[in-house]
Amino acid sequence: MRLLVMAMLAKTLHETAIGLDLVEQLRGAGVSAHFVVDVYSERQLAATDHPYTVVESSMGEGVRKVVGEAVREFRPDAIVLSDYVAHWMMCSVNYGIDPWFIDEFALPVVPIDTVSLADTDLMVEISGRRMRVSDRILTAPAHLLPVPGNRPRTGAGGRGLPYRADRAVRPLPSRARREIRRSLGVGDGERLLMVPLLPWQRTMQDLAGPTVRELARRVPELVGHYLRRLPDGTRFVVAGPYLDGLGLPPDRTRVETSYSTRRYTDLLAASDAVLALFLPSFALERAILADVPGLFTVNTFEIGGEPGVRRAAEALGGLSPAVRSWLERFPGTVPPFHMWPLQWNGVVGRLLEDNPFTTTALRAELFDEESVVGGLESVLYDPAVRDRLAAARAAYRDALDRLPDTAEVFATAARRAGAAV
Repeated sequence: MRLLVMAMLAKTLHETAIGLDLVEQLRGAGVSAHFVVDVYSERQLAATDHPYTVVESSMGEGVRKVVGEAVREFRPDAIVLSDYVAHWMMCSVNYGIDPWFIDEFALPVVPIDTVSLADTDLMVEISGRRMRVSDRILTAPAHLLPVPGNRPRTGAGGRGLPYRADRAVRPLPSRARREIRRSLGVGDGERLLMVPLLPWQRTMQDLAGPTVRELARRVPELVGHYLRRLPDGTRFVVAGPYLDGLGLPPDRTRVETSYSTRRYTDLLAASDAVLALFLPSFALERAILADVPGLFTVNTFEIGGEPGVRRAAEALGGLSPAVRSWLERFPGTVPPFHMWPLQWNGVVGRLLEDNPFTTTALRAELFDEESVVGGLESVLYDPAVRDRLAAARAAYRDALDRLPDTAEVFATAARRAGAAV
């Protein structure tokens, strides 16, 4: 079976990695693939033996012709959208075209859904503008739900089919882990915290709407304050752009702005913990498999003016001077958000409900300074907390092992979509 895998999302590796992982798992079933990827992800494909076509937003409507040429040359049996929301967003917003131009190829379509859209209101935020994701996935014959991230449900029926993603991710062997830590300057007895950031978050500092722009610019200042409170034996590896305002100690910080998926995963697996400032988190998902504890932050409060500050203070048991000062200086109302600096509350908030994924890491409200700092210190240094989270990760991996074989799940989805399998 021949698949055209569309992963056109810019400035992130996650969606392309999902598609690559799926195809690698299907090799044994005789599946081959041609990828359509953004130029940012070209290096991921260049390191494989899969053919690919590179696209970029400047092509505008011309991307239709480029994809059409790939279809004519490769002659796929089906199209895989990796992932559905990213495909809709890139076509609708970045390219200014109808996402369903792919209908002209008259091929079965199998979407990958990373956020369980059927359980949400489909409302997202793009650079400060609220938009409703196309509801076409709700009537698609089937869609794939990669796990970790989605709930590892088996035998639930319905259109969404969970499958185990990232099977190749494992804890690093001790020697390899020591070598990477040594190369990062981590000494015996020191702890390493990974802080993943993305290029699009830097873009939001300049090109987003006012509220998103201010969140993108100002949250790093608060996070940097929190991180500087951690014990002096803590080192940091920033995977992605080093955002202004972080102010991390230079002698204890390593920044890697460019990396392959393999390098990213190795940095994660060599760390003692990971901090996720936004969800869904590529790092936290892989941390379950690499056996690394983590903490993620959200803000579930709307904080506008002194009344909003008082309500947040009452709910959180008080606000630190640093947080109160930050809130007082913020121009306007701080909205709730799960995908900093974007909101995505109706999507990501629902994804976290009744999801064992949340048991594998600590959760903290971003404006609860003691919860964030204390939580990070515990996942780095507290044996009892680390053991508890390790047990939760092991239970989650056991649930993954109970999922059906990925090739079987994909074959079911492809047949429902009308492909000859």
